[in-house]
Amino acid sequence: MPKGQAQELTPDQIEQISAQLAAIRKVLKEKSSDRNQNAADVFLSASGSGKAALALYVQCYKKVNFEMEGREDSEFRDWRDRQSDRFRNDAFIEGLRLQLRYLGLSCKAAEAKKLSAVFGDLISYVNSLTQLKEMPGNEAMQSINGTVFAKAYELDKQLAKNKSWESVPYNIAGIYEKTILPYLREESPERLASAWDKRIEQETQVVVFLEKEKAKQQKGSRDDKRAVRNKQAQRRQGNGGTVLRTHDKEFFIRETLPGLKWGKLVDLFKYENRPKAAMEMLNFIKENIKNPKAEEWMSAFTALLSEPAAGTVAPVENAPPAVTPTVVPNKASNPGSSKSGKVPAGFDS
Repeated sequence: MPKGQAQELTPDQIEQISAQLAAIRKVLKEKSSDRNQNAADVFLSASGSGKAALALYVQCYKKVNFEMEGREDSEFRDWRDRQSDRFRNDAFIEGLRLQLRYLGLSCKAAEAKKLSAVFGDLISYVNSLTQLKEMPGNEAMQSINGTVFAKAYELDKQLAKNKSWESVPYNIAGIYEKTILPYLREESPERLASAWDKRIEQETQVVVFLEKEKAKQQKGSRDDKRAVRNKQAQRRQGNGGTVLRTHDKEFFIRETLPGLKWGKLVDLFKYENRPKAAMEMLNFIKENIKNPKAEEWMSAFTALLSEPAAGTVAPVENAPPAVTPTVVPNKASNPGSSKSGKVPAGFDS
């Protein structure tokens, strides 16, 4: 053998090493799965009460920001003492509870072989958001991958691998777009209409919460105004900024809500009843002719008319002819409404 040249592995040696690596990989996967399941149980249990959620938060914060960095206990105690007002804030506690519940569900989803194993729990979680009395704290608008809980349990990298799962607990739009709607299109298209209705209801509630905060900021005490300003400043960072913008009342009525209604009609056209959906889409465009996206919807509608049906839907020959519809402006209509021009339920005039 020439000097400086390493000895080659034999095919048998390569096979033996590969077998051992596969065995090690299996052990690591099992340990990761056990860690995820154990963490899920801890998170879901702690989400059951504000006291338990706060205790786990303090424990994990101490581990990540003090113990792992080799900082003194006295520094931790100083930090904890400075958080007394924050720890008594209801919105902060509610944000932690939502974060923990969604984190526990996310751990289960990361280990599930099929989404159907956790889909029912996800629907229950999203439906529970309608029971909130006010906007949760900024903790519910942060990605669970970067929380002190995920870091303390070494889950951040594992959770980030699930690309078909929204990482922000209160990103209602993301949860529907990434997980709920794609699943229903494949498995239960007959449930799409009700899912869209629930999504519209839940996103409308966000607008109502934000309007209440605005009223509180305008009419509340000095402390109330400062608290709202601080909360809004925190939300503008990351996903919270998107929530503020797309759920501002005027923006929501003008752009977000019509987009949601159009999305529902597109799914109904593709997966349920083409003739019925086509007529509703035509009427929707007529009633929203002043909307900035009207031309975009018309182009999309024309393209849809020439597409083949997906799954078991009404026969294509019953659909209207694939032509660009002639639209007559309806002066009495409101750009944000697909029916009567009224603002959606839940808004005060």
